[in-house]
Amino acid sequence: MIDTDFLAALTEAPGVGTACGPVTSLLRSRMEGFRCTVVPDGFALFQKEGADPATIRAVLVAHMDEIGGVAYGPAEDGWHHTRFWGNTLGVFIHTPLQGMDYLAESASEAFPVEVRPAEEDRLWVRGEGIRPYRTVWTFREETRIQGDQIEGKALDPRVTLFAVVEAVRRIDRPDVAALCVMAEECAIDVARKAVTYLDRNCPDLSVVVNADVPWIENLGEGRLDLPAIRIFEGRNFIDPSFGISLAERLEKQGLEFHLTSAKSGSQTLLFTPLAPTLSIALPSDGVHEPRVRMSLTGIRRCVALLEAIVAECCP
Repeated sequence: MIDTDFLAALTEAPGVGTACGPVTSLLRSRMEGFRCTVVPDGFALFQKEGADPATIRAVLVAHMDEIGGVAYGPAEDGWHHTRFWGNTLGVFIHTPLQGMDYLAESASEAFPVEVRPAEEDRLWVRGEGIRPYRTVWTFREETRIQGDQIEGKALDPRVTLFAVVEAVRRIDRPDVAALCVMAEECAIDVARKAVTYLDRNCPDLSVVVNADVPWIENLGEGRLDLPAIRIFEGRNFIDPSFGISLAERLEKQGLEFHLTSAKSGSQTLLFTPLAPTLSIALPSDGVHEPRVRMSLTGIRRCVALLEAIVAECCP
């Protein structure tokens, strides 16, 4: 069963760039019995309490941050210049937005903000409590779950973040860790901090699995209710021989997934030097918008796929 209350809280929480305090706080409360190692402006790693990182054999990866922006200096009449990422400016206009301090630790610290177009495809942002260069902002939406459908903001990436932490909780082994990376949407090289950490501290890695949410139109034969192993992300090779041979073994077990490629990319390629690497995709109907749709069946199957991968690669 899926804990829909936690899933809704996870998708509603704001987390932009490396300002991921509210999301990290939720994950800490969820991962009882796991130690959380946080590298600021980098990542949070969850491993069983008392376990040595040197014993980690499998790492399940997802990113925490969503699209949005950050306030810059004052413009005029209470407005501030801002930079934003993840979509064109039009998607942020005439939709509820929320801001928070970069160091916020809880979603309760967020406050309403608004944006307006400025010159040269730029936006200005305004709201009580904005502090230049340290207020981030994103969509403010309530997640709705009805039947097999979940609809809301930040399903990319929080649905596969949910799948990763749930799989690690269920596996419940000291040699299996969840790696939650920051800033993938705006500064993908931040993941290099996680790669460096694993390279220095985890010498016996057998597999790295990165899970993300692409737009269904960017995934070959994409289905909302079916996770996929992507052996190609854009022009990047994601260990195709390893992925194909593993897919064959998993298919014989009756796992519900498919083998595919994606037009879009993720941070997966950064991890390939460390160990055999897999790219897992669970698509959404819409992406980087105030409201998109995904399937609860797809989430359940994604968790099961992640568990099966670990069992196969690290018996």
